[in-house]
Amino acid sequence: MDTSIDLLSRFADAADPGTRRGALIDLIKTKQLHKVASNEAFQRGLGRLARSAQDAGQDTDRLLGVAALLHAAATAPSIRASVESLVRSAVSGSLSRLHELPDVHDRLYAARSWRVVPAAWSLDALATAAAREESGEAVRKECIEAIVGLATKIEKAVSALREALLAVTFETKKPGDSLARRLNRVFAALTDSLSRSHKPVGGDIGREISNLVERGFRAAGRPESPAVRVDVVEHVAVLTHAIVRADFSLAGHDKTYEALSVVSEWFRAREWEQLCESSKAAEAISRVRDDVAKSLLLLAGAGKPDDQLRRALATAAGSRRRADAICRKMAMEHPGIPDEVRDWLARVSPRTRIASAVESRERSIDEVLAELLIDMTRLASASRVVRSDVLPDVSIVLPQSMHALSRLTDLADSMANKLNLVVAWRSLRIRGTVGQEVEFSPVEHRFSTAGTRSRRVRLLSPVVERVSEDGVPRVVLKAAVEPASRQPEPAAEAGGVSA
Repeated sequence: MDTSIDLLSRFADAADPGTRRGALIDLIKTKQLHKVASNEAFQRGLGRLARSAQDAGQDTDRLLGVAALLHAAATAPSIRASVESLVRSAVSGSLSRLHELPDVHDRLYAARSWRVVPAAWSLDALATAAAREESGEAVRKECIEAIVGLATKIEKAVSALREALLAVTFETKKPGDSLARRLNRVFAALTDSLSRSHKPVGGDIGREISNLVERGFRAAGRPESPAVRVDVVEHVAVLTHAIVRADFSLAGHDKTYEALSVVSEWFRAREWEQLCESSKAAEAISRVRDDVAKSLLLLAGAGKPDDQLRRALATAAGSRRRADAICRKMAMEHPGIPDEVRDWLARVSPRTRIASAVESRERSIDEVLAELLIDMTRLASASRVVRSDVLPDVSIVLPQSMHALSRLTDLADSMANKLNLVVAWRSLRIRGTVGQEVEFSPVEHRFSTAGTRSRRVRLLSPVVERVSEDGVPRVVLKAAVEPASRQPEPAAEAGGVSA
């Protein structure tokens, strides 16, 4: 076994770069690097090794030199700064052909050089290395992290990966399965990098991914193994959800979900529905379904139906039937959605012009009744207080006023009873209690003071809504609210009109 002195001498004075690299690796493997790191001969060897990484050399030799230097820096932190400085001085031209290095450790340390000399790497070179990597997942992850880190937008990284993967051919009995496994590894690494990146995503990222999936499997053939097909679906769903998490504005673009639509075509309708309900991929698909549903609800609240996004929901839900059930639930649980969009969600037939005119008139009547209902609720509450607390005292102190005050409370009770009949006939109801704290909803609440904003609010009056014949409630009168941070006013009862 060579001593550290022998290895140091070979590293410093070897006649060729290959011998020098071998001596350095032996120093690392025998854990003797730290003993010689400060030696003048070792520093001389580092300088000579750095010259083998200079731009004039062959790509393979340059990459091996860079890999050896960065391997040494990772092993001995005390020399990291000086080694990285050597690498920056030696390398200014582009590096490529990383995938041709035979040793996985050399590929890994060479790939890490993007952190030291980012300008030496192109997206295409790194994407090629990531796409062609056979077994080194750490190498693939490093390359994809580099692509994401160097790209101006993440969609540019995906575009480079797409072209690199489409250039790979698999000489196997089941090329579709081989491509699927490679694609899953690439997507897993891309999802991980995406979750930690702060780069802009780019609006075409969904189209880039779907283009890769569609073109790749058109050439290689669909995966033959059912388990492999499900794995692809899961990785596509996980990546799609990661895109939405990185930039929620993309949740409202139907193109974001195109890749999931492409892989859904691998299955019969019933198979896809079962896969979305109970399979290894079901949980990942359900996250995408929730992303689409949230975006669809936001658009509906703004009065914007979107048929293409609804079709994306059908894909993520497993079927149109399930998507319709989700949309109908939205319509019922969010009465503030504009009527025409609510009907679109619930798939209710459009109203005729005459029916719409009648409904518009009835809506105006309902608004007046709603305000009257709120006022009468307060009056009924005051009447109960007068009857229980005031009348007994008046009967003793001012008996002559007893009869008039009693008639006044009886009249208030009678009006409340009659209003209750009208309210029931119009299917109006009160929701919420004065003083209750809730999350602010622009379709259900209005601030009592203009210009006020608050995420959490306190009800000053309840919401009044009407339940239509189809069972869907619609807000008739928004609740008056104030920011919840203020001190609550004494609560008046607002649970309904009662005598």
